[in-house]
Amino acid sequence: MLLIYTIVFLGFFASALVSPVLSPMFLHPTEHGVLPDGTSVATRALLLGIAMGMMRLGEFIGSPILGQLSDRFGRKGTLMLALVVTAVGNLAIGLAIEIELVWIIIVSQFLIGFAGVLLVLAMAEVANRSDGVAKTQRFGFIYLASSLAYVFAPVIGGHLADRKSFSWASYPLPFYAATVVCLGCVFLIFWRFPPSIPTPTAREPIRLGKGFRELGQAFRAGPFRSLLIVNFFIYIGIDFVFQFNPVYFVQKWEFTSSQVGWLLSYTSASMVGTQWLLIRPVGKRWAPRAVTTGAGISLGILLTLLVIPDHWQWLCVLLPLIGGAMAIATTNMSALLSDTASSEAQGRMLGIAHSVRVFGSALLCFAGGILAGLAPQYPILVGATAAAVAAGLLIFGGRRLKSTPTPT
Repeated sequence: MLLIYTIVFLGFFASALVSPVLSPMFLHPTEHGVLPDGTSVATRALLLGIAMGMMRLGEFIGSPILGQLSDRFGRKGTLMLALVVTAVGNLAIGLAIEIELVWIIIVSQFLIGFAGVLLVLAMAEVANRSDGVAKTQRFGFIYLASSLAYVFAPVIGGHLADRKSFSWASYPLPFYAATVVCLGCVFLIFWRFPPSIPTPTAREPIRLGKGFRELGQAFRAGPFRSLLIVNFFIYIGIDFVFQFNPVYFVQKWEFTSSQVGWLLSYTSASMVGTQWLLIRPVGKRWAPRAVTTGAGISLGILLTLLVIPDHWQWLCVLLPLIGGAMAIATTNMSALLSDTASSEAQGRMLGIAHSVRVFGSALLCFAGGILAGLAPQYPILVGATAAAVAAGLLIFGGRRLKSTPTPT
């Protein structure tokens, strides 16, 4: 299990390195890059939303396909392929910034998203090796590894991009660093990752449309369909924190990439603390459904409070609470979804759940760019509403939301 946690940490470290960069690069009034000086705020926000949305769209299309590849050829080879594509995408973005070609950034974002299955495959590997409370706890350790990467990497990446921090810093530099980390992760997987346990469907041919057909089958399965809808809304709230909190910080307080990096790391530190200290005792005391409900309510309230203060210092109080709510929600939501699938279908069903939520996130990133051009707080309020809706579905869904095995 330690190897899986290490790979997750490195993969997310690469993505976290570049997480504070896009928003200042597109939106900062003086320290922006790529776009000409005369570009309007609305146009900048729209293009940023398109760039973020293309990554999510790539995830939606790529997850079912790469999920099939992992079932057919094993998770080891699929993980290596995905991380190589991610490395190429980051390298292309770095070069595109230097030559100021926005369309290459957008296309590369799609490629990175297409290959973004590290978390899903890691959870599937854990699910095949554990069950019950142990599975929930190990899911928690996976999220702990990903959150731990976001404790350190955004600060590093933000300073690498901020010329106010270092004279040699530049916006392309974090993307080049992410490329190196991804390639190092590929080597580690090649060297130490064990072969996957064969599944009964391993010899089936790869069909590009199979993932979408399975998506329809999942929505026809009552318990899993209900949880997919909850998963869709809860992750809209969570994704909007990571996608549009930096947008909000830059638009409202003109934060640079290093300042955005510090706040992202601060939020992630609270997620790590929650996962380390609370996931196990909470999991022993309450069922995942009840915990996810409480986390959704809390997240909705906290995101609403986030847009009220005029002084950024209030973020020091609100962001740790938001991070804690997200940590509890993600871990227990994954346990709920995993409990509905048989051991042979873990990778496929978790991949489907991942695709559903990122498709919604893609649509809302496109819309969020428009909303951010109108007012910076609008995307945050959409995320708050989505988290509250997820909690409401869990409260009022009744027996339809109980976890029962889904036929394969």
